[in-house]
Amino acid sequence: MIRRLSIALLALTIAACDGAEAPDPTQPDQFAARLAVEPAAGGTVQRVILPEQALVVIQRADLGDVRIYDGRGKPLSLALGGGADEERRSVTLGAMTLRGAEASLTAPGAAIRIEDNGTARVVTIGGAAKAEDALSASLIDTRAVSDPVVGIALDVALDDRRATTVRLSSSADLKTWEPLAERVLFSPAPGAPSLGGSVLALPGVSLKDRYLRADWDAESGASLRGVTVTTARTAPLPRAVVASHGLKLSDEHHARFDVPFAAPLAAIRLVQTGPDGVLPVEIYARTNPEQPWTMLAAATLRQDSAGTVIDLMQGPWREYQIVADRRSAGFSAAPKVELLLDRVELVAAFNAAPPYTLAVGAKAAAPRYLDIGELVPEALRKAGPLPVARVDVSGQKPAPIAVAPEPDSPFDLRKLALWGVLLLGTAILAFAAIRLARGNNDTTEQ
Repeated sequence: MIRRLSIALLALTIAACDGAEAPDPTQPDQFAARLAVEPAAGGTVQRVILPEQALVVIQRADLGDVRIYDGRGKPLSLALGGGADEERRSVTLGAMTLRGAEASLTAPGAAIRIEDNGTARVVTIGGAAKAEDALSASLIDTRAVSDPVVGIALDVALDDRRATTVRLSSSADLKTWEPLAERVLFSPAPGAPSLGGSVLALPGVSLKDRYLRADWDAESGASLRGVTVTTARTAPLPRAVVASHGLKLSDEHHARFDVPFAAPLAAIRLVQTGPDGVLPVEIYARTNPEQPWTMLAAATLRQDSAGTVIDLMQGPWREYQIVADRRSAGFSAAPKVELLLDRVELVAAFNAAPPYTLAVGAKAAAPRYLDIGELVPEALRKAGPLPVARVDVSGQKPAPIAVAPEPDSPFDLRKLALWGVLLLGTAILAFAAIRLARGNNDTTEQ
């Protein structure tokens, strides 16, 4: 009897686990999306930049379900990454705390004066400084940074559990300031770094012969020690932006959405659709309903703005939750969500017969990428950027992605199988205990 129950338990355990993996696809029609690829002139080894239509059907977080097939139906040799060394460099710069009157940063005609002792002071019209207060702002001298800037990492001390919005601006004359970027930083515990890091991505802006100013809300209690500026010879590719629909409000303070693809989200843009004023929010994520929610970022939404871009901590997340601050009235309507993805760049060897087909989207596909050094000789990488093959999307943007979460069903087969394993295991233990008790009784009677 115990043997039969054990066999049944083993069968249910196998049923509870994922089924056997499907075979690795070998033909383009086994993938979810297929797009024509046309190589450029100038060599057989070329770059391929995945369009939005390809990114939104990727089913593997390791990007293993991406292939390019030739006219014979054979896959080309592929490598992840660009075809030329980016030659990124970083330099760490100190920050000077600005001093002056409390409201001097926004006063008309205000300017920053750097004195001989290295003090940076905000002065008003006429060159007079009305106070020596330490302001919630810092000045960084970036005049010697000559290459395009692609990122600025903030060395900032944060007050835990308080969201801090840091704004960056640049100026050539210390009077007129041009906004660069802003980022909401949030430390979940004393001494812990900001969720999602403290790097502000930039599209290759020039800071040569310019100063950088960082400012934040005075009540946040933050302080900036310095920045690390990252430069590159070529500007990074802009993020892919994909519209979505179907975001649902669970209640006034909670909104849920699921992402049906495995390409990691770099950020989301939230746009208020209701008259909700200023609304602090937190973003949480998980990979499946069996896991707890993990906090990724915090931000502040503002009514009538073009939207707030929220950079996310990278991970294999598929389910997301937006939580409005409990001190607020919450959402009167579900916000609009745009999905931002980092571009995926491949290198392919187009050394076979056309036509070429980009095939994407097959969960069973195993990664087959070569190392970039195996596919592209070092001399070719240093010679400059490789040509870019064109992926034909016929000029069309992808349709908005449906992100409405699937309702939790009590009749999910996997859950039922797991409950069956638990109940059957309990029955086996109970049966064994009864047999053992009976055996002990027979021994006592004898």
